Amino acid sequence: MDNPVMMSNAEYHADSAISKSDLDLINRSPAYYKYVKENPREQTAAMLFGSLVHKLVLEPNDFKNEYAVAPVADRRTSEGKKKWNEFLANSEGKTVADIKTYTAACLAAESVENHPVASKLLRGGQAENSYFWNENGVKCKCRPDYLRTDLKCVIDLKTTQNASPESFVKSAYDYRYHVQAAWYLRGLRACGADVENFVFIAVEKEPPYQACVFAADEEFIKLGEIDALDNLKTYEEAARNNQWNGYENKIHGLTLPVWALNRFR
Repeated sequence: MDNPVMMSNAEYHADSAISKSDLDLINRSPAYYKYVKENPREQTAAMLFGSLVHKLVLEPNDFKNEYAVAPVADRRTSEGKKKWNEFLANSEGKTVADIKTYTAACLAAESVENHPVASKLLRGGQAENSYFWNENGVKCKCRPDYLRTDLKCVIDLKTTQNASPESFVKSAYDYRYHVQAAWYLRGLRACGADVENFVFIAVEKEPPYQACVFAADEEFIKLGEIDALDNLKTYEEAARNNQWNGYENKIHGLTLPVWALNRFR
């Protein structure tokens, strides 16, 4: 297998290659993709929580190099101001997390580590390595959370509101995890990796931080590849013509989703 590119998460995201997240933007519209690329979004509380859990589970020994946990300090007092300023001086260049978010992330990470299946999957592999390949001349990228070449398996860690099978299957489709599974498998294979399986470890964001493990089936991955390549084609056309269009200029039909219509059948 070709060696992965060793780089930080920040360096990976700064690279202009097309990622699964870019495909999501393109899926909404080329205009939306262009806008977000020119106006980067700030990190939300949910994004920070997810990043903390990932680091604690996948790269715990590197946590202090990237994150700093803010102390409880009353900055209205001299002592509090001093404590806070000392913290800032010692955490320059790091992402700051408040103690409440950090504590919750630790509990979620602990839940994953205590899960009998998840904990076994996250052993003996490689975490957070970056891979790059070309699709019809377009530079593409992926960064698997965890790669187990011995199992021919890619493992992805997700934080979610509800990790139950009934709920997560809906989240997986809404957040286009099928596209992620297909994109990562395709990219890793292009880089020479012998991978066949994609597994999601979902852990909840709130107590008791329950975890559940899901294996993507063949149809899940097949649909993901169809959608991924369709998005990539849209990107290629937009980039080639430098036309970043929005939604179609026509009147769209509006009907109820199937689950709603079934109430009347």
